[in-house]
Amino acid sequence: MLELFSNKKNRLPMNSRPAAIAVLGFLSVMLAACSASASNQSWSGLTLKGDMGYTAHNGFVSAVNLATGQKAWQYPDKADTKVLFYADPLVDSKGDLVAAAYNGSVVKLDPASGALKWKHDGDGAKIIAPLVEAPNGDYYASSDSGDLLIIDSGTGALKTKIHLGKAIAWGAMAVDAQRVYVATIEHKVYAINFQSGKADWSLDVGGSIAGGITLADGKLYLGTFTGKVIALDAQSGQTLWDVKADGWVWQAPVAAGDSIFAADLSGALRALSPADGAPQWNQKLGAPVQAAPAVDGGLVFIGTTSGIVRAYSAADGTQKWEQTLAGGVFGTLRVFGGKLFITVNGSKYQLAALAPDTGSITWTYVEPA
Repeated sequence: MLELFSNKKNRLPMNSRPAAIAVLGFLSVMLAACSASASNQSWSGLTLKGDMGYTAHNGFVSAVNLATGQKAWQYPDKADTKVLFYADPLVDSKGDLVAAAYNGSVVKLDPASGALKWKHDGDGAKIIAPLVEAPNGDYYASSDSGDLLIIDSGTGALKTKIHLGKAIAWGAMAVDAQRVYVATIEHKVYAINFQSGKADWSLDVGGSIAGGITLADGKLYLGTFTGKVIALDAQSGQTLWDVKADGWVWQAPVAAGDSIFAADLSGALRALSPADGAPQWNQKLGAPVQAAPAVDGGLVFIGTTSGIVRAYSAADGTQKWEQTLAGGVFGTLRVFGGKLFITVNGSKYQLAALAPDTGSITWTYVEPA
């Protein structure tokens, strides 16, 4: 993690001593969260499908029964010390499970048993962002070599690379029928056409983008380390609007109903109009927010790096409940099958299931050591 900040090619928008101190301070919070438990070396990726949750964390991909929180299987049987998983696994259009590791390897697994179907060894270039699937079934991965890798879904072979200069995606890419949209630490957003393999457009938004990009109703939403929430037209790349936040916006905003929900490292959660970014409501959580909110049933769920989880009314921002977890929330909140699922760092457990209406903890999952 640390080399991503220190590597010159992955520059962050900081040109002053206070900014540098802020970066190091926040990193210390993240690293403390990861080191508080020996079992936490990476943050957790999570994908939910059917009655299973698939986690990618440390050296394992695991399947967890969503009703009970019990492990169904894990891959591999014993952790490879050279492999760490950060990104959400992908359940593809054929139902297979695909996970990319920090060392650049990719594995395709049977979601029912965890049996290995193939492994792509990679060339050592790091992969942090989740894979996405193109309409033709190919997998796209963003590596820290600045390449967009195209991997054959049937064999795991590398078909080709699309070079994006110094770009690297930390967060999720977005896909439609024509393009894959890549938001990078190098301040740029690319719209890569599946047919031509070239950029239909690219745009420098003036700040590093860590949390990926959200596509909804023909618009792209993203947040930057210059503290902005930005909306772009997906077809042209034109900036539709931008709104200044109170701090760095780590994760991509979430689009739901008539609102865009965005959180920042100052601890603010705000609802904005998708049309023009006009403010609808704003709440302060009292601790940094790195995770993206989840929205379901008229409620917005958000967690902080100190483990505070709250639910707010999506309509007016009224707080409905609060829960405190035994660790920081740095990654994923998802509502699925009547439960709120949250990945946790710095705790004995790595995944918690909560009741969305009350915030009570239903179960917690401790991954293999």
